[in-house]
Order: sequence, then structure tokens, then C-alpha cells
Amino acid sequence: MKRNKLRVALLMAALMMTVTAFAKKAHDVDGKVVDEKGQPLAFVNVVLLSLPDSAFVQGTVTDEDGLFSLVADKSGGVLRVSSVGYVTQYLSVTAVSGFAVQLKEDAQMLGEVVVAGHLPKTKLTGEGLQMNVEGSVLANVGSAEDVLAKTPGIIKNTNGLEVIGKGSPLVYINGRRVTDMSELERLQSNEIQSVEVLTNPGAQYDATVRSVVRIRTVRRQGDGFGFSLDASDSQSPRWLTHNDPFGALNVNYRTGGVDIFGGINYQRFSFRQESNIDKTSYGRDFQIDEVGTLEAESFERSLYGNAGVNWQLADNHFLGGKMEWGRKLMRNLRTVVNDKVYENGTLTDELATVSDDCLGDRTPYNLGANLYYNGLVGGKLGIDINLDYYGSDDSTTSLSEEISSMSHNASVSSVSYNASRLYAAKAVFSYPVWKGQLQAGTEETVSRRTDEYAISGVDIPASTAQVKEDNYAGFATYAFLLGRSQLSAGVRYEHVSYAYDDALAPEASLSRNYSNWFPTLSYAGAAGPVQLMFSYSAKTRRPNYANLSSAIRYNNRYTWQSGNAQLQPELSHNIGATAVWKFVTLMINYARTDNAIMTWSSPYGDNGVILVKPRNIDTPYRTMSALVSLTPTFGPWTMNYTFGAMPQWLSIDVDDPREPTGHRVTTFNDHPVLVAQLFNTVRADGGWQFELGGTLQSPGWQQNLYMRNLFCNLTAAVQKTMLKDNALVLRLEGNDLLGMARMNVATDFGNHTIRQTNLMDLQRIKFSVRYNFNTAQSKYRGTGAGADEKARM
Repeated sequence: MKRNKLRVALLMAALMMTVTAFAKKAHDVDGKVVDEKGQPLAFVNVVLLSLPDSAFVQGTVTDEDGLFSLVADKSGGVLRVSSVGYVTQYLSVTAVSGFAVQLKEDAQMLGEVVVAGHLPKTKLTGEGLQMNVEGSVLANVGSAEDVLAKTPGIIKNTNGLEVIGKGSPLVYINGRRVTDMSELERLQSNEIQSVEVLTNPGAQYDATVRSVVRIRTVRRQGDGFGFSLDASDSQSPRWLTHNDPFGALNVNYRTGGVDIFGGINYQRFSFRQESNIDKTSYGRDFQIDEVGTLEAESFERSLYGNAGVNWQLADNHFLGGKMEWGRKLMRNLRTVVNDKVYENGTLTDELATVSDDCLGDRTPYNLGANLYYNGLVGGKLGIDINLDYYGSDDSTTSLSEEISSMSHNASVSSVSYNASRLYAAKAVFSYPVWKGQLQAGTEETVSRRTDEYAISGVDIPASTAQVKEDNYAGFATYAFLLGRSQLSAGVRYEHVSYAYDDALAPEASLSRNYSNWFPTLSYAGAAGPVQLMFSYSAKTRRPNYANLSSAIRYNNRYTWQSGNAQLQPELSHNIGATAVWKFVTLMINYARTDNAIMTWSSPYGDNGVILVKPRNIDTPYRTMSALVSLTPTFGPWTMNYTFGAMPQWLSIDVDDPREPTGHRVTTFNDHPVLVAQLFNTVRADGGWQFELGGTLQSPGWQQNLYMRNLFCNLTAAVQKTMLKDNALVLRLEGNDLLGMARMNVATDFGNHTIRQTNLMDLQRIKFSVRYNFNTAQSKYRGTGAGADEKARM
């Protein structure tokens, strides 16, 4: 371990020496680029040209705050400032420092059908696809979650928000990692300036991160006290007891260079699922069929809070801290399963199982803290340092009562407890070098987790496991201008030390070490009016801690569940291409994944028990996603349409006792998933807005599960804004109006098959009220460390 720490330290020292070697004592040229509203513009190309030959001297791109800094050999020259969608500016820079450049929109390039204040303009930034929200039709659509659901490349389904072909993204707001996803409900759409989707994140992100969403909020000026109040109520028309109120209060006080903020929110969550399940297990001389129903209903109540401070020490120097905490006030889950069991066609058992899960004796909570400093030293050296802590405790008590008509009855009780702790540090340095910007940094995370599980009433062993994981990483990225294009290359080195110890089953203990390099490469440019971006990245995916526990969980007499301490990390190679022309966006991504982790079930013994556990697939898993997004505006009507296809290629050699050889090859290839999102928004006078939209998803394969039916989610909303600056927003919306937002699944594991129909509690009518009083947007600039580890916990 010491050797790997030394390795990372030497890598960082070499990178900083490279920065120093390139640094020259020269005239500084720095400033800020803004749009016509005075808002900062990120990723704008800034090039210094010499006189009189207009030769290239130095080039860079603006950061997220619109700031840039150049190291020039000459005191005179011409500064060329350009960005797709804006008119290029040329300015004299003789002995100039700290000036502001304002870019005007290029109406011809944006397209003839654009109506100001309606179309969310989309452009490439060199890292991803950015959509401007401020001033567009999405500015009053509701919450940040509503905005993301209408963002090209993102789809909202029963699993929540997903980047198409990339899974659930990490979300950042003003550079700060979002750990509480309910924050996306609290953040109002009219506070959002832009949304950027990264489908191939660079080297500064953990190698497990496959997609990132970066939200930038509108920067509000002025000192004083302000607050925002959000309240909503969501009602299920199918199950009247499912009524979910939500309330949030956020306060902010700003004076001089000090910004103090805090908030608290309460929410109630209810959910219901009704399923019909057919399962068949095959042995050498037997076949066991289970035909049954499942009804699950859960209720939760939670309380969350946060508080923090940001202090602007001086120009370009910021220091701050933030704490977040959460607590489950109540959690009740009742599951009722009725099964008929047939062995070789003969009814052998009828079983009714009622299970109740609730909070255990130890109070569940989570607590997070972040300290940060970021600034600009000497006008050129950017520094961003974050220290993070995250801890969570959870415990559950379960009781299952089984009544059998043809066998013995049983009462099974269990108690589980888990505690997680994370300590993380991340430092990122940036410096202008030659024709571009060098970024280098290091990130360390130390994770500890305890899992305890005890069960009575059935012959399943208890477990007391300790998981230790240390991750040491160093990374570097260099981005430079190549004519009117930008080329970026980066690499990340990670060394991971992992240990799993079970005090009650020492034979299951193991330890591993991984050392990997993860390169990234991207190109962004333009071919006439078309913006283009191409990217490559190598990524990994490590199993979450729950999947590493070998403890067997009892669901019912015939279904058990377990983790797998033998799981290996996935390794994938990703290639992407994006093109933007006027209101048309085309995105294509391809990935090959080795050691893919998938859920698998198989017979456990000869008594009909099925054990569900994750495993590594020993054949390559190939996926592709291709989508086109159209966002034209005609008068008050804005269209946001996305069409996509997600084919995959996967073949697995499975055990099947029905075959003479005892095994066969199963393919999961023949039906690609097709998706369509059709959102329509009409604005009317008096602050009225009307919305009608829908999400369609065809049957098809997703990993080793086949989605058997057409998924259709029809949504509608009516919204009214009132008072000065639209301070009061009233919104009525409906979800799953047709009751067709469900996914029925089927799969074939060789010696075990499953077919399941599902009715989910997704049909909702929701009314919300949002009010802002003298709100001043927080200046918090912490970016956080150990983001992926928090997600795994």
C-alpha cells in the first residue's frame, strides 16, 4: 500500500514539474466572457494572436465561471473569442488584464425556427452536451427533476432518471455532488441556468462513473435575507391511502463576502406493487413449477436537513463547508406471497407467506460533511481541494409467517444491521501550458462497512462481515486548441485494496488488490454549422457493498437471496459521437464490457429453493445506443421529441439439465429496445403554461431481462406563475394517466425461468406550490470527493 501511495505521489510531482517547466515569466492576459444577460459562458475558445501576422501565440477555454487566463510572450496582440452559436469577437489586448468580453448570439446559426425565450438552445462544450434552461420554455416546468426528464439523452422510467445507454448518472449542482436525490425536487426549474450531460466523463471523475449531469444555477446578485418554500401533495387515484405530502424550507443570508445557507425538508413516500409470477426450475429428473401472486406495499417518512457557509476570502479565493443529514422516521413494508407448487405436474404445496419489515432497534441515519477551498493563485494556477466525510447506519427487523396447506407452517424472523463510513480527499490543479490547459490531481477514499445478519426459524447461517476498501488515484488531463477545434486527452491511475472478512465464516474471507490505468480522449469541433464531438474512455464498475455480502437473506420458503464476495469489477471501453445542427441533436454510444455483473438465479439444492445472487458474466457484453432529439419551436408551441434505439449483444453458456450435454448457449440479442419521448409545451399570456407528453418504450432485452410489454407513460400539467419575478408558482400535474407505465419481464437462466407481470403505483395526481422571497443563490463551490463511494454505500 505504501508503494502505491508513493507511486501516486511521484506521479503528481512529475505532473507539477511539467507545469513548472512550461511556465514562463510573461505578460498575463485574463478576463471573463459573458452573454448578453451578463451570465458567464463556459468552454468559450479564447486565442491570442500576434500582430501583424495574426500568428497563434496562446489559447485556452473559459472555465465554468466564464474565466480565462493566458500566458503570452508578447504584451500586444489581438484576442479572438469564439463559441458555436455566438458572434466571434476580436479585441486588442495591449497591457490589459481583468476585462470582460460580451458575446452576442448568432441568430443565423441558431436557426430560423428559434423563437427567443422558448427554445432550450443545445450546444457542445468539449466535454458534453449543454442545454440552456434560463429563458426557455423549461424555465417554469417545475423542479430540476422535471427539467432533466425533458433533457436530450435522459429518460425517466420506473428506475428513475437514466442517461440512455449509460444508466443512472452522478448529478452535480454548481460543482457539488448531489447525495440526496430529493434535492432535484426542491431545486426549482427557474433557478437553473443550464444542464450539461457527459456521456464519457473525463479522468477527474472516478473510473466507475459512466455518465454525469452538471447543473448550473442562475447567479443572483445582492445581499440580504431570502427564503424559498416548496409544498406539494401527490395522490394515487388507484389506492387512496397512498397520499404523499412534501415540504421544504430553504433560507439564505448573504452579506459582503459571506454566504450562510440552510434548509430542511420532510417527505412521505408510499408504494405498491402487484405481480403475477411463474417460476420453473429444472433438474436431471424433476421439474418444479411455482405459480403465484405477490402484493407489496411500503410507507416511509423521512426528514433531511443541510447547513453551510461560503466565505470569499479575496478575489478568486473561496473557502467553505457544508453538512447534510437525514433520518428515516418510519419504514414499513408488508409483502404477501401466495404460491402453488407443482413437482412434475403434481400439486405438492400451497403456501401463503406474509412478511413485515420495519426499522430495527438502531436509529437509521446518514451524515455528510464537506470542506473545500478553491481559488486562482497568481492569475494562472487553479486550485480545488475537497475533504469529505460520509456515514450511514441502518437496521431492519423482519418477520415472515408461512402457512402451508400440505406441509408444515413456519415463522421466520431476522435482524440486519449495516454501518458505512467514508473518508475522502481530492485535489485538482490547473495551469495554462503551451496552447491549452493542463489539469492534474489526486483523489483518495477510505471506506469501511459492517454488515450483521441473524435469522431464526430456518437453517441459514448468520453473518458478521467487515469490508475495507482503500482507493488511491492520480489523474491528468490536457486540453488544447487545434485550429477551431479542441482536443482533450487524459489518464487516471487507480490502486484499490479490498478486504472482506466474515467472523462467523472465515473460509469466505478474501482480499484483493487492483491497479489500473483508465485513458480518456475527446475531440470537439465544427463542420460548417454542425457541432461535432467524438470521445473514448475506459471505465470500471465495482460491485456495491450489498452485492459483496455472502449472507443469505430469506424471502420465502422457495426464494432466497445472497450477495457474492467473489465478484470481480467490470471493465468497459466506450466510444461516443455527438452532432448538433440547429434544433437537431444526434448521439451514438457503443460499449464493450468484460466481467459484466448481472443478477442470476439458480436452484439451491433439490428441494425447490431458488437462490438469487449477482455474478460475473464470462462473455463480453456489448451495447449501443443511438438517438436523435428534435427541439423546434413554432410560436407559443415548443416540441421536445427524442427517438432512440438500444440494441445489445450477449450470449451466455448456461446449465440446462434438459439438454443432452447439460448446458446450452442462451442469447439475449434479438429484440433491441426502442424509446420515444414526446413532450409538448404551450405558453399563454398571464403566466399560463400547458404541457402534454409521453414516454414510450418497446419490448426488448435489457441485460438478461426481457421487457415483454409496451411501456407508456402519458403525462400532463397546467401551471400558473404569479407575482413579481414569477415568485409564486402553482402547478397541477398528472403521471401515468393511462395506467400503462408498467414493465412485465421474463428471463431464462437455463435451469430456471421466470415470467412476471407487474402493476406499479405510478399513477399520480400532484399539486405543488412554490414561493420565493428575495432569494439569493448560494455561492457554495465545494465539488466533493469520493462521490462514487457515497453512491455505492
